[in-house]
Amino acid sequence: DGAHVGYYDDQTDNYLQINNQLILNHRFNDRWALNATAFYTYGYGYYKQYKDDAELAEYVNLDTEIQEADLIREKIMRNHLGGLNASASYTSRALDLNFGGSWSYYTCPHWGELDWVDGMDAGAIGGRWYDNDVDKQDANLFARANWQAAHGLRLFADIQYRYVRYEAWGTNDNYIGQEGMPMQPIDVDKTYHFFNPRAGVSYRLGERNSFFFSFAVAQKEPTRGDFTDRYMFTADYTYPSSEKLYDWELGYQYTAPRLSLGVNFYYMKYKDQLVPTGRINDGYDALNDNVPDSYRRGVELSASWRATGWFTVGANATFSQNRIENYTHRVVDYGLTGDVAGYYGYHTVEMGTTRLSYSPKTIAALFLDFHHKGFEAVFHTQYVSKQYFTNYENPNMMLDAYCVTNLNLAYTFRTRSARSVRLGLMVNNLFNTEYESNGYGWSEAYEGTQTDHAFYFPQAPLNVLANVTVKF
Repeated sequence: DGAHVGYYDDQTDNYLQINNQLILNHRFNDRWALNATAFYTYGYGYYKQYKDDAELAEYVNLDTEIQEADLIREKIMRNHLGGLNASASYTSRALDLNFGGSWSYYTCPHWGELDWVDGMDAGAIGGRWYDNDVDKQDANLFARANWQAAHGLRLFADIQYRYVRYEAWGTNDNYIGQEGMPMQPIDVDKTYHFFNPRAGVSYRLGERNSFFFSFAVAQKEPTRGDFTDRYMFTADYTYPSSEKLYDWELGYQYTAPRLSLGVNFYYMKYKDQLVPTGRINDGYDALNDNVPDSYRRGVELSASWRATGWFTVGANATFSQNRIENYTHRVVDYGLTGDVAGYYGYHTVEMGTTRLSYSPKTIAALFLDFHHKGFEAVFHTQYVSKQYFTNYENPNMMLDAYCVTNLNLAYTFRTRSARSVRLGLMVNNLFNTEYESNGYGWSEAYEGTQTDHAFYFPQAPLNVLANVTVKF
C-alpha cells in the first residue's frame, strides 16, 4: 500500500545448540585429584531480514536488470566445536598446585541466501550472495601455585602458554563493487603464541586486616568481527593486531563482624587495545580498532555495614581515568580523493590524549537490604556518569549520566507439601527514569566539514516482574 514500517515480523533469531560432555573426576588420595572433560557442541542458526528498496547489484547471485527492489534475505551459520580440558591438582596444608591444559577445534561456515525478491520469480534467485568459512584451533598449558609461606603471608603465581591458529576464507556480506571483486574478500591466516604470567602476594594482619598486590600479563586475539568488518574503517587490507595488557593491582580489606571496607587501586596499561569506534555492522555488532597506547587506572571502593540482624546497608564505587594516548581522529571525507574504499580521503584531527569510548569516569551503587522472618526487600540504586561512544569526546555522540533504582520484594513461607514457597516481585526503574544506557554512531566529512550521526537505545520505564519459586 506504499507504506513502509521499520520492522519485519519474521526477523527473529533462530538458533539450535546441542551440547555433549563426557566428564571424569577422580581423586587418587587426600592430596591428588584429576579432572577431565571431553566436549562437542553443534550449532545451527539463522535470521531473516526485510530490506526496503535494496540495491540488487549488491547481491551477486542475481542476474537481473532491476536496480532496486524490496527483498527478504537470510543469514545462516552452522558451527562445530570439539575439544578436551584436563587438569590435576595437589593440595597440602601450605601448598596448592594446579596444572593442566586444553585443546579445542572450531569450524563455522557463514552464508547468505535470498528468500524473496519483489518482481522476480523464485527460481531466478537461487544461490548464495556471500559464503565464507572459519577454522580455529585454541590450545593452552598452565600451572598455578598458591603457597602459605608464613603465618598470614600467602604467595600466588600462575603461568599460561596459549596457542591460537585462526583461518578464514571466502567472501563476506559487504559489497565493495570493485572490478572482479564485488564482495569483500576474506583471507585470514594467523597464528598467535601468548605467554601470560601472573604473580602476587597477600598478607593478613590480625583477624581484620588484609593487604594484597598482584601483577599480570594478559593477551587476546581479535574476534571474527574484528577481522571481517575492518574494511569499514581502514584504507588498506591490513588485519588487526592482538592486544596485550599489563595489570597492576594493590588493595586493602578490613573485615569485622558488622563492618567491612575495601579499597583497590589498579593500573591497566594496554598495547594495541581493540576499542569500540562507535560504529556497528549491519548486525548491530560493535566495530573495534587497535589503538597503539592506552590505559585504564582508578580506585574501587566498597563498604558494607550490618546495622542490625535484619538491616544491612552497602555501597561501592569506581573512580577511573580511561585514556588513549596520541590519538588521531579520522573520518571519511567525501570531498577528498584517497584510498578509502578506493575513492575517498580522510578528514583527520590530532587529539593527543583522549577518553576511551564507553568508559564512564564514575560508577557508584547503593543498596539497602531488609530481612525479617520470611520477608525481604532490597533497594538498589546505581549511578553511571556520562560516557562517549566514540573516542574523540564528541558531545553529539554522548550518553548522559543516569541514576536508576530497582526494588526487589519477596516473601518466603512453608507449606505441608513444599519445603518453601517464595513469592517475588521485581520493580525495575522504580522512579521511571528516562535514560539511555547504550548508543552508537559515526561521522563523515565533506571538504573538512564534519557531520555526525548518532543513535541511542532508550531503556524501559517502570516495569514489574513477578516470580514464584517452589522447593520440595
